[in-house]
Amino acid sequence: MKTNEKQKSWNLFSWIVLIVVSAVEIRLLWQIYRLYMLPMPYFLALCGGLLLLTGLLCLLIFRRKSGKWAEKKGHGRQIVGYILALFMLAGCALGSFAVGKVLRTITNITAPEIINVVMEVYVRSEDEARYVQDTASYSFAIPEDVPEEDRAEVLAHLEELFGNAVVPSVYPTTADALNGLLAEEVNAVILNAEYVSVLMNLDGFENLHDQIKMLHEYVIEKEVVPQKPPVIPENKLENVLNTPFLIYISGNDARRPLLADGGSDVNILLLVNVENRQILMINTPRDYYVVNPASGNGSRDKLSHCGLRGIENCVEAMTTQYGIPVEYYARINFNGFIKLVDAIGGVTIYSDFGFDTIGGTYIRKGENNLDGRGALDFVRERKHLAGGDNDRGKNQMKFIKAMIEKLSVGNLISNYSEILESLEGLFTTNFPAEDIGRLVQFQLTEMPTWEILTFAVTGDNGNDYCWGVGGYGYVMYPHENVVDHAIDLMERFLEGEKLTQEDMTVPQ
Repeated sequence: MKTNEKQKSWNLFSWIVLIVVSAVEIRLLWQIYRLYMLPMPYFLALCGGLLLLTGLLCLLIFRRKSGKWAEKKGHGRQIVGYILALFMLAGCALGSFAVGKVLRTITNITAPEIINVVMEVYVRSEDEARYVQDTASYSFAIPEDVPEEDRAEVLAHLEELFGNAVVPSVYPTTADALNGLLAEEVNAVILNAEYVSVLMNLDGFENLHDQIKMLHEYVIEKEVVPQKPPVIPENKLENVLNTPFLIYISGNDARRPLLADGGSDVNILLLVNVENRQILMINTPRDYYVVNPASGNGSRDKLSHCGLRGIENCVEAMTTQYGIPVEYYARINFNGFIKLVDAIGGVTIYSDFGFDTIGGTYIRKGENNLDGRGALDFVRERKHLAGGDNDRGKNQMKFIKAMIEKLSVGNLISNYSEILESLEGLFTTNFPAEDIGRLVQFQLTEMPTWEILTFAVTGDNGNDYCWGVGGYGYVMYPHENVVDHAIDLMERFLEGEKLTQEDMTVPQ
C-alpha cells in the first residue's frame, strides 16, 4: 500500500516536471516562430529534436513496473531523467531569454520612438550672465518654428526656475530670433540646439560661435509614433520576398545619445528585389534644393533641413521630389552608426583616391579596413573631395554596399543579437518587424549573392533662401534630366525589371 502511494507521488512529481519542461519548450518555439528568423527546415529540426528529448524524458521519469528490484532500477532511471529535465529547462530558459531579448529589440526599433528635443538659452557672448537664473529679468525671443507644445514646456520650465512667467517675443524664424539677439532687440533667446548648428553654415552666421554663449539646456522627451505603411490585405500573397520594395535610409546628424530631429546628412533610396537578387541605391545630396513639405506653400530648402521637422517630413520631401511613394524609412544617428559598424567587426571599403577627413582618419586609395569611427569619417567627409557632396554621396553608397556584403557572408547570424542591441535607442524604422524577420530568414536560408547597383543625382552649385531656418546658404539645384532618369530607374525596378550596370548611365 505504501509502495503504491509512494509511486503515485513520484508519478505526480514526474507529471509536474514534464508539464514545466513542455511549457518552457513551447514558449521558446513560439518566440522563435514569431521572429521569422530561423529557416523553416531548421525550425522543424529544432521541433523534432525537442520532441525526441521530451519522449526520452517520459521514458526515464515514469515508472511502469513494481517490485523491489524494478523499483530500485526505476528510481535510478528517474534520477537520470530529472537531471536531463534540469538541463532541458536550463537550455530552453537561456534560449528563451536570448530570443526574447532579440524580440524586444526588434519591437523597440519598430515601435513609437522617444526622441530628445534639446532647447537652449543663449545670450550675447559679452553678456555678464553666468547662469540662466541671472536672466530672470531679461527680455526673451523665441522663433515661431518651435512647436507650440515644446514652447509651452520650456517656458513652464523657465518659470519654475525664475519664479515668474517668461513672455518672449516671437520671431518668424530661428535666424530672425538670433539676429534680434545680436542686434540687442532682446537680451536672450530660446532656440532648438539642432537649428543653431545648422545656422552656423549659412550666410551671415559664420562667426556665430564667437558671438553667443549658451547658459542653459533643457531636454524635452517626446514620443513619436511612426507612420505605418499600408497594411496588405490578408487575401493577397505579396510580401517583401516576392514584391520589390523601397526604403528611405536617413543618416541623422544629431550627435546626442538618443535620436533627435536633426539635419539628414545621408539620403539614400534603397530598392530591393529579392526574386532578382538585386539592390538599387539612389543617392540624393544633402544640399539638394527641394520643396520643404513643412512650409505648406511649396517653399524650397536644403533636403537636410527637412529633417529638422522630423523623419516624416523627409519622407514626404523625397516622395514629392521623385513622385514615387516612399512607404518605409530607417533612420540612424551618428552614435548609432559607430556602434553598428563596430558590432559587425568593421567594414572593408575601396576608395578611388586617398584623402584626409575632418575626423582625423586618413583614407588611402584602395582597400581600407575601417572601424565605426573610421567609417563615420569616411561617409561624412566632403571638403577634401574633388566632387564635394556628390563624391560624399558615392562614398555613402559604397559604405552601404560594404555593409551588405559583410552581412551576406555569415556575419548576420553570429552578430544578430549584438547588431540589434547596438541600435536600440539609436535606430528607428517603420519597416514591419515580421518583414525584418522574413528577410533575415531568407538571407540565412539562401545565402544569396546580391548585385548592387548605384546611381546618384547631381546638380549645380548655388546660393538661395532656406525656408527651414530663414537664411541664405549654399544649395544644389537639381539637374532635372538626371532626376528624371533616377525616376525611370526606380519605376522599372519596382515593376520587377532586372536592371544592368549600363542602365546607370544617363542617356545623352
